[in-house]
Amino acid sequence: MGVFTVKGEIMKSFLPLNIRIDNKKILFVGGGKIALHKIKTVGQYTRNITIVSPDIQDELHQMGFTEIRKEYGTSDLEGFFLVYACTNNLEVNRRIKNDAADYGILVNVVDNRELSDFISPAVIKQDEMTIAVSSNGENVKKSVEWRNKLKSIVERSDF
Repeated sequence: MGVFTVKGEIMKSFLPLNIRIDNKKILFVGGGKIALHKIKTVGQYTRNITIVSPDIQDELHQMGFTEIRKEYGTSDLEGFFLVYACTNNLEVNRRIKNDAADYGILVNVVDNRELSDFISPAVIKQDEMTIAVSSNGENVKKSVEWRNKLKSIVERSDF
């Protein structure tokens, strides 16, 4: 199989899969709206979430996850399985990505598919069932639209 390209550029390809996360620690660096959005999804699957940020939104604080109120430092990565870089500072997000690579930890740099080792799909979760919709990180809006259409079908149906 050859290298995937789009308009002559090497394309990042993301494999859709489910990762076992029981007893795995997940780190979110950033405590704003972007982190809140991602944590709402990840929090449906685990409570083993730590947030590192000097400022954490009230709604996020009320979710009751472990909080470390400080600026990010490399040592914050120790012991984590996955990391979400959710700051509004591209240089900090790049540093998190590079530091995590040194630790062998996969990173999602939110809203930056080029820096990310993995991406999170738009998700519908009902009991033990999950439907995930992804555009390979290329059209998030369309993924959310598809997810919402599927969600309305699921809610109207007797599954």
